[in-house]
Amino acid sequence: MSSGIDSPVAGVMMKERGVEIIALHLSLLENPAEADKVTRLARKIGAKKLVFASIQEAHEAYKAKCNPRYTCLFCKRTMLRAAEAIAKSEGCDFIITGENMGQVASQTLDSMKVTDDAVKMKILRPLLGFDKTETMARARKYGTYDLSIEKHEEAKPLVQRTQGVRLSPGCPFLPKNPATRPRLEAVKAEEARLDLVRLMEDVVKSAKTVY
Repeated sequence: MSSGIDSPVAGVMMKERGVEIIALHLSLLENPAEADKVTRLARKIGAKKLVFASIQEAHEAYKAKCNPRYTCLFCKRTMLRAAEAIAKSEGCDFIITGENMGQVASQTLDSMKVTDDAVKMKILRPLLGFDKTETMARARKYGTYDLSIEKHEEAKPLVQRTQGVRLSPGCPFLPKNPATRPRLEAVKAEEARLDLVRLMEDVVKSAKTVY
């Protein structure tokens, strides 16, 4: 669950179908203002529990050794791996995301096929066929919109700019030219440069329950 519009809406939609929600926020940079916003959103949608974990170290390792074009895919695969591990420890049955088809590099159909390969747990995407206008309308209906668009001070990146990567307010690892039609074999070849087992263990170890 991010501090944006989509994931809170996805959470409410699943709650309307009788699903109990545990919210997981995976951060790239430590940001108390964003953490507070996510906490308020999680309470707003009635999440039973909220867990924070950090994926910054995994991203720094990828940035140092791997092709930046696949950064967004590595990010999503890392998030799903972390979600699966924590979901299993919490006794959950599936992962829910707020993804919309084709809106960003990691959300094309080709990219989703690559990211889904990272886990075995079922992934539900209640907003998959929505456009942004439909999601915003739902957010207003559920009372999460104003909170989701509330401005907060961005965290200062702890990493320096390198070739092929641009620093942005939302993500310090965002590549200039992200892959939109990736091959699974290419992404796996990049991940093979890393000690994924240790990196994912560290992500899970960083998890802490907020409430």
